Amino acid sequence: MSKQTFVITPKNYPRPLEVLGEYAAALASGAGEVGSELFHRLKEDVRSWYELHRRNGATNVVVWTIYLELLLMLVLLVLLPFDTVQVGGRYRLIKPLNFTMSMAMYLATVVILLDYLRASMWWKKVIGWGVSICILTGITCITMQAARGTTSHFNNSTPFDSAVSSVMDIVDPLNGVFVLVLLIFALQVKYDVSRSSQLGIAFGLFLFLAGSAVGGVMVAQGQSVVGVAPEGPGLPVVNWSTTGGDFRVAHFLGIHALQILPIAGWLIDRLKALPKRAKPTAFVAVSAGYVLLMGFVFIQAMNGVPLVRM
Repeated sequence: MSKQTFVITPKNYPRPLEVLGEYAAALASGAGEVGSELFHRLKEDVRSWYELHRRNGATNVVVWTIYLELLLMLVLLVLLPFDTVQVGGRYRLIKPLNFTMSMAMYLATVVILLDYLRASMWWKKVIGWGVSICILTGITCITMQAARGTTSHFNNSTPFDSAVSSVMDIVDPLNGVFVLVLLIFALQVKYDVSRSSQLGIAFGLFLFLAGSAVGGVMVAQGQSVVGVAPEGPGLPVVNWSTTGGDFRVAHFLGIHALQILPIAGWLIDRLKALPKRAKPTAFVAVSAGYVLLMGFVFIQAMNGVPLVRM
């Protein structure tokens, strides 16, 4: 008997956005005992969805990568109070901690996209494995360099540091290739969602690639700031420059458009007061505003203007 990949059809299980929608509705209604019963049912739905992807040959590698990210995040949180070494004006563990949270969110988004994607098992496995390898390589480099007490990006101080930085400069664009594949599927209307959500996925993937391109700009100039030294004063946690332009603001908006815009499309689709034919137009208007904001902060960064002065 030949060995086959175990697959469960998502249609037999609660879809992630519907689960979140019901949970939000229950919280908003404050329906007391009814809301409590719904909450317990939703926990079962979430558990079923978890089992689907834990055992599904198309997405299980992404789920296990999320577990590793969350485990690393927990370890970093435990160690953070004892961190005494600063790199670039902030404690060294803050950067890998921020990246583990962001990467876990990104991976969870990929799992959801693959859940709704109408494509062959081969494509889903290629995307899942490719994204997971890129993310694991990136977080390994970032955490290793933080443990060594040095920077991971734009670091050419030694041959080893330069090699680590080069590896990251390779895996980031490679991850963008898999996102581009997901975008092509979106342009072909291959996701089993409403029109507004379809647009949200397409715009989110496109702006993710735009945010990645901003990262390419930072790599090209060898730093993320304009008009000031790289290790100058910055905002808490994110460390965005408070004295000069900083491309990381536009980069952040682009990367997290992958979560924000699909959710916006889904929320617009649920607005009962809005006519069905007007919902795609409403979403395009929201996306246009997001694009303008991202373009504005990018131009301001190019001109050396910090976010706090806008």
